[in-house]
Amino acid sequence: MPPRCPRLFSCAVMAWACTWFTGCGSSQQETPSPAAAPKSGTMRIGAVLPMFAHPFFLAQKRGLEEKAKELGVTIDVRDGQDDDQKQLTQVEALLNRGCDALILCPRDEDALVPAVESANRAGVPVITMNRRVNGGKVVTYIGADDAEGGRTQGKALAEALGPKGGQIIYLQGTQGSSPQRQRQKGLKAVLDEHPEIKVADDRFAAFQEDKAKAVMTDLVRRYDPGAIRAIVAQADEMALPAAEVARAEGWKDAIVIGFNGTKLAFDAIRSGTLYATVLQDAAEQGTRSVEAAVAHLKGQTVEPEILTSLPLITKENIDKYSPAY
Repeated sequence: MPPRCPRLFSCAVMAWACTWFTGCGSSQQETPSPAAAPKSGTMRIGAVLPMFAHPFFLAQKRGLEEKAKELGVTIDVRDGQDDDQKQLTQVEALLNRGCDALILCPRDEDALVPAVESANRAGVPVITMNRRVNGGKVVTYIGADDAEGGRTQGKALAEALGPKGGQIIYLQGTQGSSPQRQRQKGLKAVLDEHPEIKVADDRFAAFQEDKAKAVMTDLVRRYDPGAIRAIVAQADEMALPAAEVARAEGWKDAIVIGFNGTKLAFDAIRSGTLYATVLQDAAEQGTRSVEAAVAHLKGQTVEPEILTSLPLITKENIDKYSPAY
């Protein structure tokens, strides 16, 4: 796990920055205190995402920008480039520019604690989106209950495999991120109740297609066709390339379960390549984060946790839903 970074700003920078900022953060464990709205001008919101080179975060970005435009506030969305230090630097830049609120989707829940603490010192309210952070005070977390999503995957897996069970491959996302940890926790809770299901191999693939393809290319050489009964991935971007590699190597009966509910995953469920996915609406998370930031800046009460739904999508119910992106 990456080490925590040192303080980002000098006291001089903080003294300068505090003349610009309004509002205050509050912890996830405490009831947030409403912030005062900016005295004049348009509200300025800063947002830092893990990366733009992933369709999930691009959908999130779209949700942020569309809602900001609708509400008449300005928003500056920054690319963390899949790098903790880059995210820290982007937060520093936004605070230096004088944002009124910060929306943060942290790459790593520990490494980005100093960014939240810096915003706290500056009096800038922080909203965490999609991923949680392990320190500092935030107004609210907006996103999925990832542990529940992992449990949903586990229940679907147990139902698909039946009493016979079998060995599975588990592909995890970005190591140290809250979705990776919580989805694993949820899946493990279900598997603890189903000893007939064994995790034969467990790999990190950073929620990315190319990394999942490389990992799966290695795994298919380690196990004979039929030895692995299922592949569970923490994102469709890993599930789909894994399914492609597996089937190319003769794993035609392996069940594959994804997460996020992309259009490609919906298509794969209809074709039978994918057994199921857990639908997570990235754009909705962006939309609701801007709404929460504006509400807090206007002095309105914001709940300390705002959860978005995670329905399981299968061939039986797929026509009732739309893809997340």
